[in-house]
Amino acid sequence: MAWAAALAVCAAPAAASDVGFHWDGRQFVTADGGFSLRPKGRLLLDASTTDGSAFAARNVVGDEIRALRLGVEGMVGEHLFYTAEGDFAGDKAILRGTYVAWRDRWAGKDVELVLGNRLSERGLDGSSSSDGTPFLERNAVALAVIPLKGFYGWGGIAKVYGGDWHVTTQVAGDDPGNLGVAKDVTTYLVRAHWNPVKSSAGVVHLGAWGFYEDFPPDLSSHSRNTPWAGHINKEVQVPIGMLTDPVYGAGYGVELGGARGPVWGFFEAGRRVIDTRTDHVTAEVTAWTAGWMITGENPAYSSRGGTFVKIGPRSPVSKGGPGAWEVAVRYQTLDNTDAPLGGKGQEAEVGVNWRLEDWLRLMINLSHWEVTHRTGKYIGVDDGDSLAGRLQIAF
Repeated sequence: MAWAAALAVCAAPAAASDVGFHWDGRQFVTADGGFSLRPKGRLLLDASTTDGSAFAARNVVGDEIRALRLGVEGMVGEHLFYTAEGDFAGDKAILRGTYVAWRDRWAGKDVELVLGNRLSERGLDGSSSSDGTPFLERNAVALAVIPLKGFYGWGGIAKVYGGDWHVTTQVAGDDPGNLGVAKDVTTYLVRAHWNPVKSSAGVVHLGAWGFYEDFPPDLSSHSRNTPWAGHINKEVQVPIGMLTDPVYGAGYGVELGGARGPVWGFFEAGRRVIDTRTDHVTAEVTAWTAGWMITGENPAYSSRGGTFVKIGPRSPVSKGGPGAWEVAVRYQTLDNTDAPLGGKGQEAEVGVNWRLEDWLRLMINLSHWEVTHRTGKYIGVDDGDSLAGRLQIAF
């Protein structure tokens, strides 16, 4: 009821005056500016090929529409932000970022209170939108140290921003786009970051985060394998195995890195913990990532929230320029061998990103991977190479 009342109060001035919309070049706005609506969308077209595996079934060539998102966002009055977004890439439409947020300043700090389905904060890569991350896939920390609910979840979020830090807390239920996996799970999350050095010359980033989840009593088992050669190739994964009668789960991690000029680098480490009625299982993950903006743009790092963000090229192709070129490297490891049937993996990867416009990016990733399985049809140590590319449109 409080949100409905706030909405009514904010909308009241618009109702009392001219409520006709006009287009200001990027959004529809009422004459008095009391209400705005901006269309948004994202299209990710991916293709990949894998070679070199000792198992023929792992040498896969494929393509997919990874994401096809359409939605709207805008403001009601000065404080109430809203967004609604659906993803139509799969067999059925699913709800993604759909929430309302009250944004204000309290005690000299920017505050944001959110209700709805929003991306949860877990580490630098895991907290970033896919239109800003430097590789096609988020790093192993984000993919392996993840609650059962997934990346999103219905619930409430509180964010507080200082001049060089921010803190986020969240209580989340199920992700409506992940209902086949998670059901009646409650997850509690917290993340904070601090920039002890922040100037026009560069920035230093420190961060920490964690989550705790209660599994429902009727959850008989838990098993989530981590993709290790991209999203398309389902045959190259690092398994954790079937964990019977899980009781609760947790995860936590640390972040360290920074940027100076066009160069950036970050380290993330995380641990996943799952307690069953008979066992205590942990998974250890690390990820080292670095990059260079060849054309001189600032790295795609936001000190406000400690995340990767979408950047625009200094000289876009539409204006006769080269666009923004970036080269990035990554090395990551995952060890699930504390689980009875868990495996492990390591991967070295290089990526080249070409952002032609602020809304258009081409990406190519080449990785050499190694995985170890202790059971199943791919038992033993195996390695190979994967090449993947993406056309990304985001507005």
